[in-house]
Amino acid sequence: MSYAVAVELQLEARIAAPPTAVWRYVTDPVRMNEWSLAPIKLLAAGDGDAADGVGAYRRVDVRARTGPVRLFEVIEHSEPPARLVYRVVRGPELLRSHRGELTLRDDGGATELRWQVRFDFAIPGVGALTRGELRGQLEASLEALTRVAAGAAVVPLPPLRPWHDGDLAPLHVAARSFIDIQRGLADELFAAADPKAWFARVYQYVTEGQLALIDGGGVTHREWALRLIPRFHAYYADNLARWRGRAPGHAETSWAEAFGFAESAGPRPAAQKLVGGLLLGVRAHIEEDLPRALAEVWLDHFATRCDYARFRADYLLMAPVFRTAADRLLDGMPRAMIPAWLRLARRTLPAELQDAITNRRSYDVPRRRLEAFERGGRLAAWARDRGSRPT
Repeated sequence: MSYAVAVELQLEARIAAPPTAVWRYVTDPVRMNEWSLAPIKLLAAGDGDAADGVGAYRRVDVRARTGPVRLFEVIEHSEPPARLVYRVVRGPELLRSHRGELTLRDDGGATELRWQVRFDFAIPGVGALTRGELRGQLEASLEALTRVAAGAAVVPLPPLRPWHDGDLAPLHVAARSFIDIQRGLADELFAAADPKAWFARVYQYVTEGQLALIDGGGVTHREWALRLIPRFHAYYADNLARWRGRAPGHAETSWAEAFGFAESAGPRPAAQKLVGGLLLGVRAHIEEDLPRALAEVWLDHFATRCDYARFRADYLLMAPVFRTAADRLLDGMPRAMIPAWLRLARRTLPAELQDAITNRRSYDVPRRRLEAFERGGRLAAWARDRGSRPT
């Protein structure tokens, strides 16, 4: 089931101070809490170790008629002192998306501020119920901002850190070649009735989804995203080759557990082997391969260009790729292999609620992916400080 119920709000305010003075009041949570009705907390700084840097991660607690609502935001674009774009990456289960954009324009020493908010809910009617209450809170907050920031002193801003991708053509060619490799591997395993084929297929679907997102403009840092694809593949392919005896050495523990579960003998039902092996493969990829790949790509190509945190927004905004890949895989599975509760959820619930149930009953992909990104940052810092490779 799919619903698209978009709500858009646009608010404006005039503040008696120039944009270079107002900027910190709309980007630094310490200053924002002087006027915002929704308390804001910085959880992780972005590029430049700054609260307004690309990739900064924040928590917002909104008071609603139905009770408190907690949102987690990431800064997607930051152009001091003129433009800031943020996205909600975690929130209520019915919230499909939420994007905010602040633009500041100098007008004779004052600031013309425009705040645009767009959000989608998975169920019709929720947006209409929310719109009026949210508008009222934003208007009250902006009124307080005009008082708090009036006459604010200009504070020197750090220089803008613009982004420029390198040569993308060879990276595109290389990334697309891995789709053919992954498709061929999945076909080979399916032809041999090998239960490990299902993870190979979903890996192919994820790579296809990532490339589609990159080509469709859904990723800001395209070079970074393209460089990740072969790193992810290398870890998986190497472990599979070792497990199959086609490369020296033993598969790493996490992958050995996944492959071994899928192939296990005994009374365990085939559906349980398939789903269990698939989930263990997802866990091995997210908890072991992802942090190392993220750390290595940053160290090898971007450590002198930006902070690791800069890529947090793109990373978190890739989440729909995994949902789409899972849906494609389920569409191709025999009905008997899909748990009854999941078949029912797919027939009756929007995707967001399906995800919520799946995350609770099996493996919480969004939470684990966020943990993997943060672990990758720690690995990168550790390796950089010691002049070694992430392990």
